[in-house]
Amino acid sequence: MALDARYTQVDYVRQTLSYLISPVQSLISLPTDMVEWSSRTFAERDELIEDNRSLNNEVLVLKQQAQRLAVLEAENERLRRLLDATPRFDADYLTAEMLSVDPDPFTHQVIVNRGAQDGVYVGQAVLDATGLFGQVIQVNSLTSRVLMVADANHAVPVQVNRTGMRSIVVGTGDMNVLELEFVPNTADVRIGDLLITSGLAGRFPEGYPVAEVQAIEYDTGEPFATIRARPLAELSRSRNLLLIFKREPQ
Repeated sequence: MALDARYTQVDYVRQTLSYLISPVQSLISLPTDMVEWSSRTFAERDELIEDNRSLNNEVLVLKQQAQRLAVLEAENERLRRLLDATPRFDADYLTAEMLSVDPDPFTHQVIVNRGAQDGVYVGQAVLDATGLFGQVIQVNSLTSRVLMVADANHAVPVQVNRTGMRSIVVGTGDMNVLELEFVPNTADVRIGDLLITSGLAGRFPEGYPVAEVQAIEYDTGEPFATIRARPLAELSRSRNLLLIFKREPQ
């Protein structure tokens, strides 16, 4: 201590000794440093894992919301098309949504979410965005049963839009095929002709598009031609429908 107080040479000795002792100090503190490093590393790893799990959950939620948004956009587009189809007819209408399809393979009927409390009645015309879908055949308080135009028991009076010639379109049981009945071989009907409701018989208001002529066959031994048409309504895809109310004569 006396030497250290009087002479500076002891500083050099102290520095030399510190160089020799420093590795030993580092070696002694190594376990503590390793423990601290490991704790910090695992803590950060746990945080990363938790952040990754949270982000994956958020991505899943966002994907679900994106899917729902796509469904809502498609539904909105269908509703826009559906409502755009009505002004030209200038008729009162009620929107409806399909609830179920009759499982019987020999019938084409659906259930909609409108009933007697909404003013629905038997015989009411039903449209989708592109054409005549069918008519109501049964009404309950909250739901109704609709017979599609393709059903073999369905018939609707129509006229050829180009010429005004009247006939009757009947279902065939095939969702894509309707037939015109009792059309003479000499009738002016062409492929591509638009068939619309004629308004006769008082069940369907006049002017609703029903079908488009797809095929015409003539048999020289028969007085009537075989004429097939494609329904304009999307019978196998439409979910949003319109129930059309007949206008009372003024």
